[in-house]
Amino acid sequence: MQGEGSSATNGAQQGPVTIVFFGLGAVGSNLLICLSELAERDEVPVRLVVYTIDPAGARDALFHAESLLARIELIGVAEFAPIFALEAPYDAQLGGATLLVNAALPSFNCPIIELASRIGAFTLDLASDMYDEETSRTLTFAQYQHDAAMRDRGVAALINMGISPGITNFLIGDHVHRLHAAGRKGMEIERIDLYLLEDIDADAVIFSWSPAVALDELSQHPLRLENGRMQVLAPFSSARSYAFPHEPAPTRQYPLYQEELLSLHRSFPEIESIGIYTGGSEVELVKALHQLNLLSKSSLPNQPELTVEAVVRAVLPGMKHPRRIEEYLRSGVIRRTHFCAAAEIRVSEAVRNERQTLIETVGLSYLRYHGLLDTPYAGATYIAYPTAVGAAILAWHTLEHARANPGEIRGVVTGEDLARLLPRARIDAVRRDLVAWDIDLFESVRDAGSA
Repeated sequence: MQGEGSSATNGAQQGPVTIVFFGLGAVGSNLLICLSELAERDEVPVRLVVYTIDPAGARDALFHAESLLARIELIGVAEFAPIFALEAPYDAQLGGATLLVNAALPSFNCPIIELASRIGAFTLDLASDMYDEETSRTLTFAQYQHDAAMRDRGVAALINMGISPGITNFLIGDHVHRLHAAGRKGMEIERIDLYLLEDIDADAVIFSWSPAVALDELSQHPLRLENGRMQVLAPFSSARSYAFPHEPAPTRQYPLYQEELLSLHRSFPEIESIGIYTGGSEVELVKALHQLNLLSKSSLPNQPELTVEAVVRAVLPGMKHPRRIEEYLRSGVIRRTHFCAAAEIRVSEAVRNERQTLIETVGLSYLRYHGLLDTPYAGATYIAYPTAVGAAILAWHTLEHARANPGEIRGVVTGEDLARLLPRARIDAVRRDLVAWDIDLFESVRDAGSA
């Protein structure tokens, strides 16, 4: 991408980019690999630092990218609190850091942002710690507490960056900003509905995420913005069917309370109806557990200290080790996977003295999972890979633009914010890189009255 703010000259003039990781698991290792590939391609020197409670596990997560270990400062720690407090020797190690990456837990988002505001670094996280009373009450992510401090330092916290949320918000934001920029008289965006597919066809029960995370997300009472008001729905109610590209039949979709809803509502308050829906094999498994009352908080007979849900969580298979995932792929246990996100943006405007309503769809699809074999990413789940790649590409282009234009991107920033703040050439470069890393993009327009 020479000539787009990411040239070797820029890197040489400004010195190495120091990227610091907190934790390095399934997603973090892939994120590190992708950032390394982007830096090598653009001839930008990078210094990589990893703080981890499990150094052996971090090394093992890079088992197909072992050459990177020679370029990584892998620092084992007993806990992260002294780093967040900027105690010695961490104050010296973090000197000149460019980007702090939360590859551990959402609960670390705010401590890392606070640390970044002290040292003047950007941050990157993948998800918010949103299933709490404060977020439910305010409908605002906790990271925004640090918006003013980050703005004052002229740096940004890139929040909820991944494939979804993250790239989905970026694509939706880009499309909505372009619609507004067209200045068409009487144009109105009536609603946005985002449909997500996470589907795996395998001869074993394989979770693409931690089962605990899946249970937390899918067992929540989902929210939907309808006519300007938040509606609380029963879990797995109000189902729809959606026809995803490359799928032979429509997939059952259920309302989901996820970051995209709150983020899009904050960014585009004029849009009165927004819904997030999800479906696929893992969703159907959790729905079955819910319908069988196996997610109940009720205590077991004669064992009041145990709940039904706690027992189910204990016996569910956890996320498989990357080496095991690679074995499943090579042996054919995993036959087919598909991650897809499709956002339908309903737009109405006056055409020939009457009101016309269109549905403009933007989305992405990841189908080439078996192509990870014999690459540094082998062993990633079909969700971890696009999540890591999406985050890396957005972060890399943001950093490169910010290095060339200090202070332009600051505060707490989401995917749809980046679609507004980055120049068109940089947005197009993000799109090309997504496709280069096997994330296909699609767009379409149809009359709202058509099937």
